Amino acid sequence: MKTGNKIVWVYTWLIMGLVVFVVVLFYILTARSINKVYESYLAERAIATAEKYWERDELDDASYDLVQKRYDQALPIAKELILNADSIIKARKSLSRYLSDEDINELYSKHIVHFEGKEHQYGVAIYYPDNEGNFIVLIRSNNQYGADIIARMGWLLLAAFGLTAILVYGVGKLYAGRLVNQIDEAYQNEKSFISNASHELNNPLTAIQGECEITLLRERTPAEYASALERIKSESQRMIILMKHLLFLSRGDKEIINSAIEPIHLQDFLQTLVTDPVRFKKEGPEVIVEANPHLLGIAIQNIINNAYKYSKGKEVEIRTKGYNVYIEDQGIGISSDDIKRIFQPFYRGKNARGFEGQGIGLTLSVRILKSFGARVKINSELNKGTQVHICFQPSSISTQRSK
Repeated sequence: MKTGNKIVWVYTWLIMGLVVFVVVLFYILTARSINKVYESYLAERAIATAEKYWERDELDDASYDLVQKRYDQALPIAKELILNADSIIKARKSLSRYLSDEDINELYSKHIVHFEGKEHQYGVAIYYPDNEGNFIVLIRSNNQYGADIIARMGWLLLAAFGLTAILVYGVGKLYAGRLVNQIDEAYQNEKSFISNASHELNNPLTAIQGECEITLLRERTPAEYASALERIKSESQRMIILMKHLLFLSRGDKEIINSAIEPIHLQDFLQTLVTDPVRFKKEGPEVIVEANPHLLGIAIQNIINNAYKYSKGKEVEIRTKGYNVYIEDQGIGISSDDIKRIFQPFYRGKNARGFEGQGIGLTLSVRILKSFGARVKINSELNKGTQVHICFQPSSISTQRSK
């Protein structure tokens, strides 16, 4: 079974287990409540019956009419059994058809006793002392109406349970699919990152190893030794830069943010990064941003170098407008498919693979800029050029000045 399906089934079983518990608990409590209400009606009928038979001589006509009215209204379909409690043997024999010995003893202790019979039959027995003697009133009736309500409620809850199961499974399938896709995407990105990093590290190591093996195989002229050492030096430096970039990418955003932040006059700072053939154009007032100058320089310089490299000698322009910085080139451009993945480490567009580079510079730049609260957006068109738009956040100093 696939991971996504396992997650869906586990989620569904957990939720439905909870639903079953709630539904069963609700059903039991509701059924008990309905039966309790019916038992109270039976007790009311039993008391009304006792008052009808033995309170006539003690009540006036108006009060007795109320008793008669209560008697007529309280479960008219109920069956009555009137017993003389003082005839203990005969009364016990009649009661034993409905009550246990324990219940009969409880009844003679002058407690109300409730009992259940077959086919939804419920009953109540009361001990009623009177000046004419002691009596027992037993009332029985079928709670068919309550049974119908409970049955219908059971079917309704069962249908609701089925619909809930379908809904829970559907929602679980939807979200589990998204979750698994995200996990799979993260895994594939990590796998690709490790593979590309290994490849990029392997290239300079292979070059260094090759130069060493050739040197050991035969003697070389001083010029050849110098050339080999230069190659080894160049590949070593390339590997050191790559390692620094990889170590930087492994740092958390908080660690980057806490690294020597200071106010920076953005336009003046950008001016220091501009060299021919890069053209600088400033619009709007001078603004201040908060960042680490060294890291910010690395981030923007990487973008400028990329623009220059892929422009094939054409002019690159840096333009500022308030907190917005635009770096534009007239180079090879980036396809719409490549733009979606351009920020991934080591990823290079199809038309950029003929150029030198490791595909990690832009990732590094975006990571630095985002850690300082800047947003980065790329607009590009194949064979026409690329625009990198960086939108910085105002610094607290600028905000205070504006107030």
